[in-house]
Amino acid sequence: MSASAQQGNSVQASVFDNYVLSITRASGKITIDGKPTEEAWKKAPFINNFFQHYPTDSLAARSQVETRALYDDEYMYFSVTCFDSTAGQYYFRSLRRDFAADESDGVMILLDPLGTGQNGFGFRVSPVGVQCEGFVANGGNFGMDRSWDNVWFSEVHTENDRWTAELAIPFRAIRFESGRQRWRINVVRWDWGRNENSTWTRFPINFNSFSLAHTGILEWDTPPKAGGLNMSIIPSAVGIVSHDYQDDNLTKFRWNLGGDVKWAVTPSLNLDLTIFPDFSNVNADRQVTNLQRFSLFFPEQRQFFIENSDLFAQYGFSQIRPFFSRRIGLSDGQNVPIPVGARLSGNLDDNWRVGLMTIQTSAKPEQTLETQNYTVAAAQRRLFGRSNIGMIFVNRQGSNFNQEAGNDFNRILGMDFNLLSNDGVWSGKLFYHQNFTPINKPDQFASAGWLQYNVPGLNINWNHEYIGSNYNPEVGFVPRKGVWRVQPNFNQVFYPTDRNVVNEHGWGVEGDWYFDNTGRFVPLDRANFAYYYVSFTNTMNTSIFAGDIFTKLTSPFDASGMGDDEKALPIGDYHYNVIGMDFSSDRRAPLTLFASARTGTYFNGQSSRINASVAYRLQPLGSITLNLQKDYITLPKPYNSNELTLMSMQVEFTPTREVFFTTFLQYNTQINNVNLNARMQWRFAPMSDVFLVYTDNYDATYWKIRNRGIALKITYWLNV
Repeated sequence: MSASAQQGNSVQASVFDNYVLSITRASGKITIDGKPTEEAWKKAPFINNFFQHYPTDSLAARSQVETRALYDDEYMYFSVTCFDSTAGQYYFRSLRRDFAADESDGVMILLDPLGTGQNGFGFRVSPVGVQCEGFVANGGNFGMDRSWDNVWFSEVHTENDRWTAELAIPFRAIRFESGRQRWRINVVRWDWGRNENSTWTRFPINFNSFSLAHTGILEWDTPPKAGGLNMSIIPSAVGIVSHDYQDDNLTKFRWNLGGDVKWAVTPSLNLDLTIFPDFSNVNADRQVTNLQRFSLFFPEQRQFFIENSDLFAQYGFSQIRPFFSRRIGLSDGQNVPIPVGARLSGNLDDNWRVGLMTIQTSAKPEQTLETQNYTVAAAQRRLFGRSNIGMIFVNRQGSNFNQEAGNDFNRILGMDFNLLSNDGVWSGKLFYHQNFTPINKPDQFASAGWLQYNVPGLNINWNHEYIGSNYNPEVGFVPRKGVWRVQPNFNQVFYPTDRNVVNEHGWGVEGDWYFDNTGRFVPLDRANFAYYYVSFTNTMNTSIFAGDIFTKLTSPFDASGMGDDEKALPIGDYHYNVIGMDFSSDRRAPLTLFASARTGTYFNGQSSRINASVAYRLQPLGSITLNLQKDYITLPKPYNSNELTLMSMQVEFTPTREVFFTTFLQYNTQINNVNLNARMQWRFAPMSDVFLVYTDNYDATYWKIRNRGIALKITYWLNV
């Protein structure tokens, strides 16, 4: 056997190896028009006989699918025929790109080019031709990251009893190794009219449909080879006019020329360069009411930080992140200039995945910020099939030298072991992260362990964390220090035999306990919740829950959310209870409703919260969504009582698949602000856009304008 053949057979062995889709070289030109009528398609091998994955995993799909695959020197081609007796009656929210799986009918090609069962790519298209692509990490256990973007092509065609799609995916868009004869693949379909999710491979219902542990084989007649230079140059130009009505009362104009370069150093290793990036086109953060004593997490939305972001951001846990990219280029919500940045990331081979990122920020005297360099290095080594062990190094290096404290720096060195069993039943993590500062102190580390057992009808989780008192990753996210945290979780699901009314129902209990780290395990916070839920055949959902909560205040705290230190609750122990329910209506209807209510005791008083959301879908032109959250907090005198309101309205208007209008209006009494963010995006060429963004902020009490700005940004994607 040749070396290339040995490599081609080195995909992770699986019980799904008997699912094989052969991909053959196209005998002629393939025109992407949604109609697979070329002679090459007629001769191509195909797969069918799809299985339901939801609401059951034991029956043939009612909405069957037929898929073929071809290739030439530049593209992989897929034709997908989705049979449907109700063709034309499709569910989709709008014509906007990158739709979520629950926002539209659609079909997806899920690819794992290296066959490791750890990372892959998803390419999804809706019955009206809207595209969505994403990166799949962590074995697909947490779905697909839709913020990853690339250039590919697709069209659809509708007939009386089916809709057909043709996809052309450039080899340059994905990371793979030359000479590999076998990749891993799955094909997934969502048919919300029947509330059915179907897959080519048949696997247990408790795994989501993005699972890379349950993929079949894509077998090439001739292993694909990488072409020549694979580089994309993405220049951008932006102009911003802003006026601050509160401070200097001046109108300012700023312009910027910058851009990005993407270069595939090898077919599976990518180098990204950015010069003077501008993120003025990024969507506004969705505001929340914060009644906690600790800071909240907001997701990264800036494109440069997204590709292969899991390689840097997956270390640690949600509340112990050694690296959080929003610490770079942002300070107190204000942008900090980034002159240059570079990132090298991808696979060296089947077993090694590496990443190196360095970013330089400029000084900003008005915020007393010095120039900073941020460097992150990460490496993963595959073990035992789909598991891996990884190391990360994070360094913030400043320009301010202090002879007493030493150089201005903050560093993290950590190691993570990620467990993914080959069948997906067991998953977990174990890590240790050490913090280094100019003056090293004791207890500058964090460590944790998590283990999950997941089989049909039963999910059991155990998680424990230790965060040292002096653990301070300045380029990470750690809202609490000096604590032990324990999180047990148990969930049982029942699937009725007769699913005419109910698809599934279940119950669960979960805990979230914090203790001090003195060794005495003194309780600091404790939350125990029990819940029961029902998912109906018509996509309606409802649940009820009850919780028992304990809080030990170690410092005074104004529980009303007003931030009034003079009327803060004193240090002490507080015990309270809460009950509540959630409801969501049939998501397929033009008008959808969501409602949630909870009430109970709260510290030494009472608290109630009401959430409501109403959405109207003007298919296919877009949607209007209204959200309301009301918090009623009643505390005995002399402490503050309060009524907090958070309202928002989001309007999406998508007249075509290339033009998107989004308006987001937010009213927040906790921060006394009204925010308007209106955004127009015109995709005039593949991955090339014109953005026009308008932003206003007002004082919510006196309706006085605080600041206003408008930005025009143009980007162009040029393949070399």
